[in-house]
Amino acid sequence: MAKLMELEVLSPSKTLVSRDDVAYVLLDTVNGGIGVLANHAPLLAALKEGPLKIQASGGAITIAYLEGGFAEVKDNKIVIITPCAELAANIDVEHYQQLQQEALSRLENPDELTDIEHTEKILRRAKARLKTVELAQNPKGLAI
Repeated sequence: MAKLMELEVLSPSKTLVSRDDVAYVLLDTVNGGIGVLANHAPLLAALKEGPLKIQASGGAITIAYLEGGFAEVKDNKIVIITPCAELAANIDVEHYQQLQQEALSRLENPDELTDIEHTEKILRRAKARLKTVELAQNPKGLAI
């Protein structure tokens, strides 16, 4: 039997994931995607907005959205701390498509009240959520 890992995904408002049957995790770090299997070397990584892939020992795949944060890998345990986490199945696609379009429109035609940095952040997060949903529809082909 393959060695398994524990995984916790924590945000200020909830614990999104807490399980001990994880075979593989794919993290979207600020330096690119990192796959984690059992017995991985200790690691501390900064995460960017994007998908998180979790594969359980039986092969079931769960995809979640993380709004950045940090991941610690140590002794076959992964702890992720993020400001916001959401399962792909719970993401309101229409809402984030609308936010994406509004942000793009504001960036293309800014006025004196447009906060460019804030609008870019809204756009980045909307795109990351939409990518998470897209990848959840084809988890076998997941490449961050």
